[in-house]
Amino acid sequence: MLNGILKYALLVLLVTSTVFSLPVDAATKQEKQVTTDFTKYKTGMTITEFAKVRYGKTYKTQLTKKHGRIILKEKSPKRDSTEQMDYRYYFIGDEKSEMPDHLMTFFFTVKPKEKVYRLALKSLDFSAKNPMQVRQSDKQLKRGKRLEFGMTEHQLDNVLSGKGLGDWMNWMINDFSHTLSEREMETTSLGQGKGKTYIFRTNNPNKRLRVEMMYDPNKKTYRISHYETVSSNQVLTF
Repeated sequence: MLNGILKYALLVLLVTSTVFSLPVDAATKQEKQVTTDFTKYKTGMTITEFAKVRYGKTYKTQLTKKHGRIILKEKSPKRDSTEQMDYRYYFIGDEKSEMPDHLMTFFFTVKPKEKVYRLALKSLDFSAKNPMQVRQSDKQLKRGKRLEFGMTEHQLDNVLSGKGLGDWMNWMINDFSHTLSEREMETTSLGQGKGKTYIFRTNNPNKRLRVEMMYDPNKKTYRISHYETVSSNQVLTF
């Protein structure tokens, strides 16, 4: 099961990239509101606390109990258990749409002998009306410039057109410290972290840069952890 969690976490951050050649508008009012809503869900919160944020005063009607634990009534795509941990995750998006404009993923965990699921991982992905089907930055790598592993946001900004990094495609935050001990996090490689994924344009209309950045708590900035050149003909869905 722990391998399943690792694969899932990697899936959220390392999804296959695809790109589109047209520039992208800045984040819309709706996207900004969705991002604000996303920040209200805090890692470590219980499913009951999560329901209060999502449903407000009617939250109790959205809860039920199964296997002695409180869960959401809405269907969970996955529930599994091992000697160390049970886990359950939920998706929030426009269920009526084949391609929702955004997708929030919430991953809850609990130790088998305990009763309360707590939020251990959350991610937010934005789609867009283009062949890529995901939101991308309007920034472009300057001619003759190169990326390097470990670059900070400021250093990355210096090799891109314009100012700032533009819109991100995926934002993920994980914190398993509310479920696992420090030793367990060390042995399972499930710890604490934040990551963002960007798609940047290049001088080649058929190529894009897919850049992953992980948060460095010591320097209080994101740093490039992975990057690759990808084809603009690929299709990415989440």
